[in-house]
Formats: sequence, C-alpha cells, structure tokens
Amino acid sequence: MLKSILGVIVGYIVMAIFAFGIFTCAYLGLGVDRVFEPDSYAISTAWIVLMIAVGLVGGILGGLTCAAISKSKGACTAFAVIVLALGLLGSLSAMRKEHATEARAGDVSNWDAMLKAENPTWLLLLNPVISAAGVLLGARMKKIPTA
Repeated sequence: MLKSILGVIVGYIVMAIFAFGIFTCAYLGLGVDRVFEPDSYAISTAWIVLMIAVGLVGGILGGLTCAAISKSKGACTAFAVIVLALGLLGSLSAMRKEHATEARAGDVSNWDAMLKAENPTWLLLLNPVISAAGVLLGARMKKIPTA
C-alpha cells in the first residue's frame, strides 16, 4: 500500500517537474510573440501543440514512474483517475476566471504569462484526458509482474 501511494506521489512530482521545466524553457526560447497571438493573451497554435505534447509525454513519464515504484496496475489506474480529476478541477477553475481585457504589449514575465494566458475551453478539457491517457500508456510500457 505504501509503495502504491509513493508511486502516485512521485509520479505526480515527475509530471509537474517535467511540465514546469519544458514550459519555462519553451517560453524563454520561443518568446512572448510566438507564445501568444498578436496583441492578446490568447495562446498561439504552437503553444497549443506544445501543451498537448507535454501533457502526453509528462503523463507517460509519470505512469512509468508510478509503475516502477508501485509495481501495481491498480495504483497506476488510480493515478490516472487522480490526474484526470485534478486536471478537470484546474480546468474548471481556469474557465471561471475573468479574461484579461487589456491588450498585451511588450514583454510579459513568465509569471504574468501563466496568470493571463487565455486557453481555449476545448484545450482545458482535453489536456487532463490526454495526461491521464499518458499515465495509462506509460504504466503499460513498464512490465508489472502479476501477483
């Protein structure tokens, strides 16, 4: 039981560190003008593609980590459900926030970009599903002995 809980926690931490690292580097590398649409905080198509890819790859890494630590298919399934539930809760929160009314001008700090970014609703709902599917896919990549 302890290994299952540890697998879920460490898997989630791996996902978070991976996503934070990739998004920070990508934001700095792409620059504000390629992350957002001109004069707005609506995210660009390139950033949408990146978000989907990071959600999938991060989920796979988290699922592999959970499976390696827990050695339990049940823990990996529970992890996928947790990722889906927390992702959807975060999405609901993001959908309820007020969109920035001011036009984007000049450089935007990484922190302001995270707070003011306007993601399409379909992406907010799709990303948790992709991440949870990635967890299940990653868990299937790791051979788990049957008890």
